[in-house]
Amino acid sequence: MRDSGQSEQDQMLRRMEVGSTHEELDVTPLIMHKVRQIHQKKHGKSNGYRKKSFIPVLVTAILILSSLSVYAGNYLIQIKNKEGKVVLSTIKPWKYTESEYNVKRVKESEEELSEILKTGEQAVYYIKDQHLTSSSQKYPLKYYYKATKHPNYEELAKEIEKKGAPLLQEPEYVPEGYRFDFGRININNYPILGTPEYESLLDELKMQAEKSDEEQGLFYRILPGAGIASTGMEYRKGEHRITILAFAREKGKKAGVPSNEVIILTVKGRERIFSNDSTTETRSLTWLSDSEEVLYVIRDDPKDPLSKEEFAKIAAGLKTE
Repeated sequence: MRDSGQSEQDQMLRRMEVGSTHEELDVTPLIMHKVRQIHQKKHGKSNGYRKKSFIPVLVTAILILSSLSVYAGNYLIQIKNKEGKVVLSTIKPWKYTESEYNVKRVKESEEELSEILKTGEQAVYYIKDQHLTSSSQKYPLKYYYKATKHPNYEELAKEIEKKGAPLLQEPEYVPEGYRFDFGRININNYPILGTPEYESLLDELKMQAEKSDEEQGLFYRILPGAGIASTGMEYRKGEHRITILAFAREKGKKAGVPSNEVIILTVKGRERIFSNDSTTETRSLTWLSDSEEVLYVIRDDPKDPLSKEEFAKIAAGLKTE
């Protein structure tokens, strides 16, 4: 996740209290009061005429509430901790696309690496191919980590405890038809783009590629990761998937949620960002743990979208730090 470069702002936002199946707009009384004031001023009505003017007031309220949802979806949302510091906010989605050819070559390379690497090893690799489009040149080195895919939660829990990975427990609720598919722990990529170590490794692999007579080739180094990055689980229903992630974070750093459209859901007293990213077409529910050291994310499948109530029920039944 990237930190947002935007300054702190306090916006008048629509907030939603979510129980098991209900939503409430906590700004309605304020909106209705404001609507009545506007209506009375416009029509010169006194308090004695409020009952007669209820229908046009209600229509006006609907219009304002409708515009409020658009307003909330186009403004920065920030969540602060008890000290008043912003710890979670929305950011603009990344505009990065890959050509079908690039995706195909990466998939082929990772299938090849999967046969070479042992479980728990990470390869940093470079693809020599003159047909790769320019977008690939922005990120010339790629990473492949051969993680252990646990077929049940019990095995995942053992690795979480052994490696000190972010805690992620089985949710008490998932939508009907979804079953645990697999769980895995991921590591941080190393070296990081823009560092001397990255540039040195890039030069080394490019030199190997230039000396090779192959027109297309895969060049790599096996390197250790830089610590645990996340714990993840996927639940599956046919071809559809729900992903639940727990990212390790440095306390005090602000987390960013890429999104085009957002609202805040309050689940069990905790504010969470419900977001829609048009780039990936997925919707997510994101929040920080009390310690601010774990970032939790629930993502649905664009081809089988969840309702906000279902997101809330999954989150409510997910024991987190």
